[in-house]
Amino acid sequence: MHRCLVCRSLVILIACAIGTSPLSADEKPEVTAPAVADESTASAADTAAATETEQSDSGETTASQETAEQADEAPRYELTYIFTPGQVVHLQSDYHAKMTVKFKTAKQIDKNKSKLWKHYTVVAVSEDGAGTLELQLDKAHQEAQFGEHPPEVFKSDDPKFHHRKFRDTLKKIGRPTALIDYSAQGKLLKVVDPAGTKKVAARKRPPQDHQGFLIPLPSEPVSVGETWKDPYQQSVGIKGGLSRIIDMLRVYELKSVDGDLATIEFKTVILTPVNNKEILVQLIQRQTEGTIVFDMKQGLIVEKLITVNESVVNAFGPGTFMQAVTKLTESTVPENVVAKNEKPAATETK
Repeated sequence: MHRCLVCRSLVILIACAIGTSPLSADEKPEVTAPAVADESTASAADTAAATETEQSDSGETTASQETAEQADEAPRYELTYIFTPGQVVHLQSDYHAKMTVKFKTAKQIDKNKSKLWKHYTVVAVSEDGAGTLELQLDKAHQEAQFGEHPPEVFKSDDPKFHHRKFRDTLKKIGRPTALIDYSAQGKLLKVVDPAGTKKVAARKRPPQDHQGFLIPLPSEPVSVGETWKDPYQQSVGIKGGLSRIIDMLRVYELKSVDGDLATIEFKTVILTPVNNKEILVQLIQRQTEGTIVFDMKQGLIVEKLITVNESVVNAFGPGTFMQAVTKLTESTVPENVVAKNEKPAATETK
């Protein structure tokens, strides 16, 4: 079972890489102001300091009033994607994952890593700023190792490394994988297959992994310290070939602003109470957290760091253990970084 889960993580990576998974919920992100400390928790020293600053006799502005005014005057930033017809954005991502499984005294460590080159093209922009993006995977280098077995290597630009286990990835290289409409705030509007023959409304798509190459942005300007929430649903398998819907929540916070660059941090939590170990194992790689750097002038994400470090005790019964540690980095790159792929070989290696 654990080997299938590691293989599934590779499938999830490719789906995220080519942007085929939904990226935002139908609900508008809920913006929350920074937390304000409870007055009852203020220390005596803080109270004394505030008292010394206040000038009640002269009627001058007190320190507490100044703090409130400063909060009201804190700059607010509009975070909006800017889509331009014909715009091409090239991305490079590096992914490393280690899955550790223990069965009493036995232990196996499975690893996989990938380096992907991809891009999206803005093929149309509506009057309200929504964009239609065409996604494409340009090149892929992948490596998977199960336990002590030799690693299986795939390189899309080298026919000698067209391993048959990666044939699905090879089929995606150099071909548009989807046309996706996003609002200016990153809300998924609809998905059209590459042939343009099938449209799927976002609300009718089955719940699935939510992490993609765009993130939802707040619908109104925010200041540093404010947060917005993005609820979504994740489907997991249960006994009998059935599925169960798990409510998830991703919380974003505007952490800092440096010139045109806004740094956003996020964390994913499970809302539905889950005690079933089989379900927790399926969710172990979904509890992501990370940092996004958004260029407000260009209206696009320029850097991304996403990590997972989760474990499940008694994952497959008493005395068993499972841990997932992953790291994904992604950044925009110039077009010339992506080398052309050689024509795929007619045969595949075993």
